[in-house]
Amino acid sequence: MFLLIHLLNILIVEYIPDYKLKQGESFYDLKIDKFYNDNFSKELDKYLENDDILDLRAGFYEKFYTIKKPYKTLKFIKDGKVVSHFAKAYRGEILKIIAQNDIKTFEDFMNLELKNLKLEEIKEQKLKTEIVYSII
Repeated sequence: MFLLIHLLNILIVEYIPDYKLKQGESFYDLKIDKFYNDNFSKELDKYLENDDILDLRAGFYEKFYTIKKPYKTLKFIKDGKVVSHFAKAYRGEILKIIAQNDIKTFEDFMNLELKNLKLEEIKEQKLKTEIVYSII
Protein backbone atom coordinates (compact mmCIF):
# COMPACT_ATOMS: atom_id res chain seq x y z
CA MET A 1 0.00 0.00 0.00
CA PHE A 2 2.85 2.40 0.82
CA LEU A 3 4.35 1.84 -2.62
CA LEU A 4 0.97 2.16 -4.31
CA ILE A 5 0.26 5.47 -2.62
CA HIS A 6 3.55 6.89 -3.80
CA LEU A 7 3.03 5.55 -7.31
CA LEU A 8 -0.34 7.23 -7.50
CA ASN A 9 1.21 10.41 -6.15
CA ILE A 10 -1.55 10.90 -3.60
CA LEU A 11 -1.08 13.54 -0.95
CA ILE A 12 -1.18 11.91 2.49
CA VAL A 13 -2.13 13.68 5.68
CA GLU A 14 -0.20 12.12 8.55
CA TYR A 15 -2.42 11.24 11.46
CA ILE A 16 0.28 9.41 13.42
CA PRO A 17 2.95 11.78 14.70
CA ASP A 18 6.63 10.91 14.85
CA TYR A 19 6.88 8.55 17.81
CA LYS A 20 10.65 8.59 18.29
CA LEU A 21 12.17 10.67 21.04
CA LYS A 22 15.48 12.24 20.23
CA GLN A 23 18.35 12.25 22.69
CA GLY A 24 17.59 14.51 25.63
CA GLU A 25 13.89 14.99 24.83
CA SER A 26 11.16 14.46 27.36
CA PHE A 27 7.60 13.35 26.78
CA TYR A 28 5.13 15.57 28.62
CA ASP A 29 6.30 15.37 32.25
CA LEU A 30 8.13 12.07 31.76
CA LYS A 31 11.90 12.32 32.01
CA ILE A 32 13.26 9.23 30.27
CA ASP A 33 16.49 9.03 32.29
CA LYS A 34 14.57 9.28 35.58
CA PHE A 35 12.05 6.70 34.38
CA TYR A 36 14.79 4.19 33.61
CA ASN A 37 16.62 4.89 36.86
CA ASP A 38 13.46 4.55 38.96
CA ASN A 39 12.08 1.46 37.23
CA PHE A 40 15.04 -0.65 36.15
CA SER A 41 17.92 0.01 38.56
CA LYS A 42 17.05 -2.69 41.11
CA GLU A 43 16.73 -5.38 38.46
CA LEU A 44 19.94 -4.31 36.74
CA ASP A 45 21.75 -4.35 40.09
CA LYS A 46 20.60 -7.92 40.69
CA TYR A 47 21.43 -9.00 37.14
CA LEU A 48 24.95 -7.59 37.32
CA GLU A 49 25.81 -8.46 40.93
CA ASN A 50 28.14 -11.39 40.10
CA ASP A 51 29.70 -10.02 36.91
CA ASP A 52 32.58 -7.74 36.06
CA ILE A 53 31.28 -4.64 34.30
CA LEU A 54 32.95 -2.97 31.35
CA ASP A 55 30.81 0.10 30.70
CA LEU A 56 30.77 0.85 26.97
CA ARG A 57 27.89 3.32 27.07
CA ALA A 58 28.21 6.75 25.54
CA GLY A 59 28.36 9.44 28.22
CA PHE A 60 24.80 10.55 27.52
CA TYR A 61 23.42 7.23 28.79
CA GLU A 62 25.30 7.22 32.11
CA LYS A 63 22.39 9.06 33.75
CA PHE A 64 19.96 6.27 32.81
CA TYR A 65 21.60 3.84 35.24
CA THR A 66 24.17 4.40 37.96
CA ILE A 67 26.53 1.47 38.43
CA LYS A 68 26.82 0.68 42.14
CA LYS A 69 29.88 -1.60 42.15
CA PRO A 70 33.43 -1.34 40.76
CA TYR A 71 33.50 -1.12 36.98
CA LYS A 72 35.78 -0.18 34.11
CA THR A 73 35.25 2.23 31.26
CA LEU A 74 37.34 3.16 28.23
CA LYS A 75 38.60 6.45 26.84
CA PHE A 76 40.30 6.82 23.47
CA ILE A 77 42.73 9.61 22.63
CA LYS A 78 44.50 10.59 19.43
CA ASP A 79 47.18 13.26 19.18
CA GLY A 80 46.59 14.08 22.85
CA LYS A 81 42.87 14.79 22.39
CA VAL A 82 39.87 12.74 23.46
CA VAL A 83 38.19 11.07 20.51
CA SER A 84 34.46 11.60 20.81
CA HIS A 85 33.10 11.34 17.28
CA PHE A 86 34.66 7.94 16.50
CA ALA A 87 34.55 6.58 20.07
CA LYS A 88 31.41 4.59 19.21
CA ALA A 89 33.29 2.74 16.47
CA TYR A 90 36.18 1.93 18.83
CA ARG A 91 33.79 0.72 21.54
CA GLY A 92 32.17 -1.51 18.92
CA GLU A 93 35.54 -2.95 17.92
CA ILE A 94 36.36 -3.66 21.56
CA LEU A 95 33.00 -5.38 22.01
CA LYS A 96 33.61 -7.51 18.91
CA ILE A 97 37.03 -8.58 20.22
CA ILE A 98 35.57 -9.42 23.64
CA ALA A 99 32.89 -11.59 22.01
CA GLN A 100 35.30 -13.31 19.63
CA ASN A 101 37.71 -14.16 22.46
CA ASP A 102 35.01 -15.14 25.00
CA ILE A 103 36.34 -12.64 27.55
CA LYS A 104 34.62 -12.99 30.93
CA THR A 105 36.84 -11.09 33.40
CA PHE A 106 38.78 -7.84 33.68
CA GLU A 107 41.99 -9.85 33.91
CA ASP A 108 41.28 -11.55 30.58
CA PHE A 109 40.40 -8.20 29.03
CA MET A 110 43.60 -6.53 30.23
CA ASN A 111 45.65 -9.38 28.72
CA LEU A 112 44.19 -8.80 25.25
CA GLU A 113 46.39 -7.28 22.58
CA LEU A 114 44.32 -4.61 20.91
CA LYS A 115 45.34 -3.75 17.38
CA ASN A 116 45.96 -0.02 16.78
CA LEU A 117 45.50 0.80 20.48
CA LYS A 118 48.19 1.46 23.08
CA LEU A 119 47.45 1.49 26.81
CA GLU A 120 48.36 4.94 28.13
CA GLU A 121 47.09 5.01 31.69
CA ILE A 122 44.59 3.64 34.16
CA LYS A 123 42.75 6.14 36.37
CA GLU A 124 40.76 5.08 39.42
CA GLN A 125 37.95 7.31 40.72
CA LYS A 126 35.71 5.82 43.39
CA LEU A 127 33.97 2.83 41.74
CA LYS A 128 35.09 3.78 38.22
CA THR A 129 38.37 2.68 36.66
CA GLU A 130 39.03 4.49 33.39
CA ILE A 131 41.34 2.74 30.93
CA VAL A 132 42.87 5.24 28.53
CA TYR A 133 44.09 4.06 25.13
CA SER A 134 45.83 6.08 22.47
CA ILE A 135 44.99 5.30 18.88
CA ILE A 136 48.10 4.44 16.88
